[in-house]
Amino acid sequence: LGGRGHFLIAPLFNDETLLLEPLERCFQGMDRAGIDLDGQLQIVSLMVDCVYSDTKKYDITHGCIPIFQRYLAERTQEMENAFARAGAVGRYFALLVYGSEAKLQVTEELRETCGEALAEFAKGKDAWREQILSYSQDSSKQVKQELEKMLADRPGWREQVTQLLSSKKAAEREMGIRVLAGWNTPQDREVLQALYEREKNAKIRMLLDNVLGHDSTKEGGNGGMALTKEDLVKSLHRGGKKRSLAWAYETPFSPVHTQKGGQATEEYLQALLLCYCSMTKPGINNDAALLAENLNPQELAVYVGELFDKWMEAGAEAKKRWVLYAASIHGGSEIVKRLHHQIQEWPQNARGAIAAEAVQALALSPQPQALLIVDGIARKFKFKQVKAAAGQALEFAASQLGLTREQLEDKIVPSLGFDEHMERRFDYGNRSFTVTITPALEMEIYDESGKKLKNMPAPGTRDDAEKAAASYAEFKEMKRQMKATVSSQKQRLEMALSAERLWTVPAWQELFVHNPIMHQFAIGLIWGVYEDHKLVRSFRYMEDGSFNTENEEEYILPGDQLDQSESAPQGQPGTLQGQIGLVHPIELSRESLETWQQQLEDYEILQPIEQLNREVYRLTQEEQEGKSLERFGGMLINDLSLGGKLAALGWYRGSVLDAGGFYTYYREDVSLGLGAELHFSGSFVGSGSMGGEEVTVYDVRFYKAGTIERGSYSYDAVEGEKRIPLKDIPPRYFSEIVWQLTKATASSKDRNEDWKTEIR
Repeated sequence: LGGRGHFLIAPLFNDETLLLEPLERCFQGMDRAGIDLDGQLQIVSLMVDCVYSDTKKYDITHGCIPIFQRYLAERTQEMENAFARAGAVGRYFALLVYGSEAKLQVTEELRETCGEALAEFAKGKDAWREQILSYSQDSSKQVKQELEKMLADRPGWREQVTQLLSSKKAAEREMGIRVLAGWNTPQDREVLQALYEREKNAKIRMLLDNVLGHDSTKEGGNGGMALTKEDLVKSLHRGGKKRSLAWAYETPFSPVHTQKGGQATEEYLQALLLCYCSMTKPGINNDAALLAENLNPQELAVYVGELFDKWMEAGAEAKKRWVLYAASIHGGSEIVKRLHHQIQEWPQNARGAIAAEAVQALALSPQPQALLIVDGIARKFKFKQVKAAAGQALEFAASQLGLTREQLEDKIVPSLGFDEHMERRFDYGNRSFTVTITPALEMEIYDESGKKLKNMPAPGTRDDAEKAAASYAEFKEMKRQMKATVSSQKQRLEMALSAERLWTVPAWQELFVHNPIMHQFAIGLIWGVYEDHKLVRSFRYMEDGSFNTENEEEYILPGDQLDQSESAPQGQPGTLQGQIGLVHPIELSRESLETWQQQLEDYEILQPIEQLNREVYRLTQEEQEGKSLERFGGMLINDLSLGGKLAALGWYRGSVLDAGGFYTYYREDVSLGLGAELHFSGSFVGSGSMGGEEVTVYDVRFYKAGTIERGSYSYDAVEGEKRIPLKDIPPRYFSEIVWQLTKATASSKDRNEDWKTEIR
């Protein structure tokens, strides 16, 4: 390929998206021309080297996997030999081919000629075990990282992974430790503790200290090894490791002092950075946390902020991505804003992979606003790679805390400094101002005399300069966060109403009674007590903290009057032991709905989301016996408009098939065990560069969540017995799906009356 590589690869892409059909023809042509597998494998490496974009590198690599899986099935020994002789990129690609689930289309001809190899693919994750494990001795960092991920996803290989701990090579032992630590069963911990007792390598012992939770600073810790902070610093510097930090120390850093007032040495601060620099998989580092305890946190934040600046000025190399984690964990609130800015900037410059890494790092920040930002990215972000990374980061953070993702999202809703009276005071020294949150979720500002002001006053000459400046800056930051918080929580509540999210009574009180922001949301909504997903009683949360019914009678939450519950008549307050959720209007009688609407009108309450006035949709008589919903069938609509609106409502693009085409959108609500799949005439990944085209909407099919396989070249769809009859869909869920699709197709003006003859 040489210098012309870019021109040869360019035709394979359409608007940054890999076109799989031309890629396959490219390799078929090479095969016909007699280019052997060594040569074709080298061309894969050259293609990857010829593109700058991380996304394109990923697309080329993964687009070639099914091609080489076929070679592996047809010409097994030749392909294995070519993999063994390949360079680092080729070996990384080989590992992906061995480790990926089979993507080749199995024809009868292929089955007859490649029976044994196809049998290997049929084993799924157990296929090519010997070949995969052979890469444990590979010298390439990229290969070792990929292998570690593969092994972590194969707990059935525990025996082979455990054998790595007996290797004479420290790198293999380290890989085995990391994989077993990830599984973290009692059996795995016992094996790791046994290794600790006999391990002599200092680096491996420190790794074991981390994964086993040993306190290495105390005499007689779990491993029996005493290690002071000074010993740790010396250990981290052994072997001239600080050479890897030389690029950062070409210019000086600001000084950092210890908690006792003395200045920290350069060696000590370098040791803290070496903790992150030496990690195979960047993340939280216990040794770094230990060293940071001795340091002034504000000055350390400046120090790692300067490190981040130097990394950015040097081009933000991906191989030094550990800087993101050191900066996020120790950089304070200032670095959170800078990381957020870069996460938005990098994908626009073809650096989606480093932006995704920054999201993972941001999720580890101890600053309360960090997870809120990650949550916002996971909900709505233009670039799918970064959005997916945010979702993964939240899932991981939740798992570490023993929570579901929804429970974590509840816990990270900020109070923004407001007290239980919905007030926050800002001190300027000689004067102060109080900010309150209104039921309409707007801020009002009052001076000390109680006079309402239009805006927060700027600091004046009579104010305490330091206090006033700090308070004014805090107000501006709070105002910015308030806007983001209200927007994200409205979206969360919409999803909660749509997916029938339920809270236990204590969890509901913690979020909607004790959090001042969510308190203001709660008083504008109608809530219900549910048992087995059935509405038992509806109620309203009043501004004074009490609860009432639609008839404006006092109501007591279930569990709040346990002493009375045993003697109270059935159906009366205190007898219910259910969960709390947002009431859907389809669950209310016409009389109850009108009564609640009148009560909100009497109290002049505007609902923060569309609830009681939400349109309700029910099955028609004709649809009662159907297995697909056809009321949207034939609608003509711009594909960009359809995709954008569905994405905002929580739908996802279906599997991408030949030439980058996709023909479905879907959503799954795991808590209800249901999913819905919309079929349409089809669009292509990357078609947005041309402004979109008109497509025809077909039908909607319901199915059991988790039963449809999604992914590139996955032809699984909601067909035959996988369809759930419309009459078996809960009325609330049916109504919500129709409500969402009505919104998504609102711009449609024309219909294709012949759509049924086109449907796939």
